[in-house]
Amino acid sequence: MRRMAEANFRVLAVAALAMGMGAAFAAVNVGAQEQSKYANETITVRTSAGNESLRVSSNGCSGTLSGPGTFVGMGDGCWMWSHTTDVPRGMRVRMTTSQISFEHDGKSYVIDDPATVKRARDLFGPLEEMFVKQNLLGEQQRALGERQREFGRQQREVKVKVPDMSADFQKVEADAKRLSSQGGTQSELGDLQSEIGDLQSRLGDLQSQAGDMQSKLGDQQSKLGDQQSALGDQQSALGDGSQKTASDVVSKLRVMLTQAIQSGVAKAGKSSDE
Repeated sequence: MRRMAEANFRVLAVAALAMGMGAAFAAVNVGAQEQSKYANETITVRTSAGNESLRVSSNGCSGTLSGPGTFVGMGDGCWMWSHTTDVPRGMRVRMTTSQISFEHDGKSYVIDDPATVKRARDLFGPLEEMFVKQNLLGEQQRALGERQREFGRQQREVKVKVPDMSADFQKVEADAKRLSSQGGTQSELGDLQSEIGDLQSRLGDLQSQAGDMQSKLGDQQSKLGDQQSALGDQQSALGDGSQKTASDVVSKLRVMLTQAIQSGVAKAGKSSDE
């Protein structure tokens, strides 16, 4: 079962909104490529009964929010928001394409009127659009992440062509052994130092070449990071918008369901789909 821990709410895959922004947003396993994905999916709605934590296990997802919140599940996707504003409390709603089952004041009700079911599901259209956009942004971020990891791998494996310097090292070694056994004049020591310095310089040039190659890869990673940041800003904005939209949708749904009870469209009883 996929788990959404409060401390780890982030969009898929998904970007947690800071609590100071008034919402925690999560998307789990959203595979949508286009809005029509949710057209025939079962929609599940849960809200906190009071001011206590919201705990949900539905749609193959489980999650907990500290404080009042809202859960919306569609097909294989689920989302949760913490709310600092009032939201309808104690909602438990399940909507298929042909029926709505819900609880109100401790009683179970069912709506199978096609027009009412359609109007209720249509309320979620704006949220569906946001979910699809959120998922597409998540896919773009994952693709950028893969490219960044590939650049990182290339940086670690950067290699430059090293010329054969074995003869030069052997000469230095031979001169050093000769001076060690025979002693050396200041001039001979200077010559040895010069030989070693030349080798060090050539090795430094090779290191510089490798560094330049790594730097170019780093520049490309930096550009990808800027793109990641821009996508994150877009996700954050969508998260803010979806939190408000979800609150509005759930409030309208509560009004619609209450009216359905009053008009007799909602019948007491358990759903035949459950």
